[in-house]
Amino acid sequence: MQFVRLVVAALLTGLSLLGGPGVRVGIVGGTTPGSNLWDRDNLHGRLVIRDVLPGVREAVRAARRAGAEVIVVLLHSGLDEPSSYDTVATRLPSENVAARVARELPGIDLIVYGHSHKQMADTVINGVLMMQPTAWATSVGVAHPELRYEGTSWRVVRSWSSLVSARGHAESPAVLAVTARVHDATIAYVSAAIGRTALRWRGDSARVADTPLIDFVLDVERRAAHTDLASTAAFTLDAALDSGAITVAEVARLYPYDNTLKAIRISGTQLREYLEFSARYLGQFGTSEPPVDPRIPGCNFDIVSGATYTIDLARPVGSRIPALAVGGTPVSNADTFTLALNNYRQSGGGGYAMLRGAAVVYDGQVELRQLLIDAVKRHRDLDPSMVAHHNWSIIPAAAIGPAYAAMHRPFDAESAGTRRRVVPSHVRPEPPRIPVTVTPPARDTMAAKPTLHSGAGAGV
Repeated sequence: MQFVRLVVAALLTGLSLLGGPGVRVGIVGGTTPGSNLWDRDNLHGRLVIRDVLPGVREAVRAARRAGAEVIVVLLHSGLDEPSSYDTVATRLPSENVAARVARELPGIDLIVYGHSHKQMADTVINGVLMMQPTAWATSVGVAHPELRYEGTSWRVVRSWSSLVSARGHAESPAVLAVTARVHDATIAYVSAAIGRTALRWRGDSARVADTPLIDFVLDVERRAAHTDLASTAAFTLDAALDSGAITVAEVARLYPYDNTLKAIRISGTQLREYLEFSARYLGQFGTSEPPVDPRIPGCNFDIVSGATYTIDLARPVGSRIPALAVGGTPVSNADTFTLALNNYRQSGGGGYAMLRGAAVVYDGQVELRQLLIDAVKRHRDLDPSMVAHHNWSIIPAAAIGPAYAAMHRPFDAESAGTRRRVVPSHVRPEPPRIPVTVTPPARDTMAAKPTLHSGAGAGV
């Protein structure tokens, strides 16, 4: 028997067949239908992204018919988490289907997926190797399928994977040479001083207390859209403005996404539902619930300015906003307000279905990050007192410490990348991993290999 070890660097999208050393590898790509919601303004009338499973199923079949012996599926999808949007109300298929693809679609050898900003390696579902490297390229997934040549074709007989942290590795001289000019120009741009501050603005407590750093974002939104209220999330808790020069990089870390600013008109009922939904991120104090719900990303905890409110964590989800006022007046269900927010949230992204369909009263088509940069340039010297306005808090105070600690619990990327795989009971354990190095049998590797491109391969 003859074996060959193949290391797959899955960096392509769509469907194509690559001729390796006698091995034909089919690569199929699929993306989340949630983009129909989040990127509606960019996609409407141009592109409809359909259910991942039917598209990938047909693309895998097409790849096998075209002669692929190994199938790698690349998915912009989570594993099996609940969708961030209401699949019933939106009539959109789920966004997190990598596990379903492995279980329901035959003929796949490896699935490389990413969407949930988690990571997983060396895991098998229904005989399919699964791996998800970490977001922001902080780790790289490496898959090792081992193939056996059986008469006329190759077959994957066993496989495993690992995650390699990007830290601690030497940079490639070849890559550095190719990217040097653009890299240097980028560094110069993001390092440029655009303003100053005498004090350090910290964001580490932004999800448990009202902070000037988040107030700055909210103030810029309200002024740009001329609204009663504004909302944002604390996307990262290590964002800060250090004392001294304020750089583009610091502002970009505060707002890392390319969202644009919009404004909508909402009722008092919608405002309360919005805040209640946001408060789900935090666990009920005094119960067995964790201080922070691990199923909800921190970027789904929104903070609102222009309203005064309290989040009572002694209460269960859905009844945590006992006091809510705007301009010193308690909010009634029939009240109406204008709310500045990003385009992702305006579309209902993150599960905020109560905002979908609200009348749009402002759409400047300007990126929020650029608005923040322009605001720093305009003021030049920033002081927290310029924007700080304490309008929300968490009670009881004893709940704040555990929540803060849970948000800052370290995550060990290395250990997560080597954790034990989960093998369903009906899948036989793999034999010991014995290194094998052989030369594949003679084969016409120069023969033309078919190349396919399919919209279905991208779930479109």
